[in-house]
Amino acid sequence: MENRIKDIVQNPDKVSSLTFSEIKELIQMSSNIFETEKSLLKVRGDNVLFVGDTHGDFDSTKRIVEIFLNGRYDYIIFLGDYVDRGVSQIENLNYVLCLKMLYPESVILLRGNHETPLANLYYGFYHEVMRKLDRNFYDMYSELFAKMPYAVLVNDNILALHGGIAEYLKTLQQIEEIEKNLIEARDPLVLQLLWNDPREGISGFQPSMRGPGIRVFGRDVYEKFANKNGIELMIRAHEVFPEGYRYFFDEEILSIFSARNYVIPVNAKIAEVSSEKDIRLIGV
Repeated sequence: MENRIKDIVQNPDKVSSLTFSEIKELIQMSSNIFETEKSLLKVRGDNVLFVGDTHGDFDSTKRIVEIFLNGRYDYIIFLGDYVDRGVSQIENLNYVLCLKMLYPESVILLRGNHETPLANLYYGFYHEVMRKLDRNFYDMYSELFAKMPYAVLVNDNILALHGGIAEYLKTLQQIEEIEKNLIEARDPLVLQLLWNDPREGISGFQPSMRGPGIRVFGRDVYEKFANKNGIELMIRAHEVFPEGYRYFFDEEILSIFSARNYVIPVNAKIAEVSSEKDIRLIGV
């Protein structure tokens, strides 16, 4: 399987030729790695690549991985949402799992809000798996998603996650202590880390149009958390912008979206960040 994975990473379109038994083995091997990772990872690197939502846009993911493999990056951090909505969801997910297997230390795959049954049942992944594979495979993918980390702290002062700051989140240790194997992700802290959004011009937490239990948060919320935890920059995904990125709160938060082929045209972006927090946005 090791040679097969290496071949797929080098020749991405071969991911569609994975057999049922090979997919099962890939899921199990990936799950074993995620099981060893904490809910909050801590890494140090001089040059790190951040990737927003890819949502089954396999063409964008192939381009992103090409940039990573041809560059001098210590890490590539995917901020979640590999599935739902796109036309190649299974291929997109299996390919990043192969990448993780080949480079387990330098490839980080975070959980997004679409790595949950709450999203999969409505936005396509469940039905795609049922059509191309079967229910057992969906259950295996769900168990794999539940083992993924929720956030990563880079160089002690850059926090990367999918959604945003949660109500009652005071310290990074609370993220580190999140229990793994929460398939439904209904815990309020987990739900909001995956679903919450920053908003200009508001104070505190306000209800979100995304649904019950989800919030938008203002600059005061972010800065209170950031100051207490030594955070100088937060990088997140979760929202689509035509330009592929948006800054919030005078560039204290960077939001990126990395799928070109989405429900609206997107000038998709990934972010290259140096240890000095110099940011270069790269078109996909």
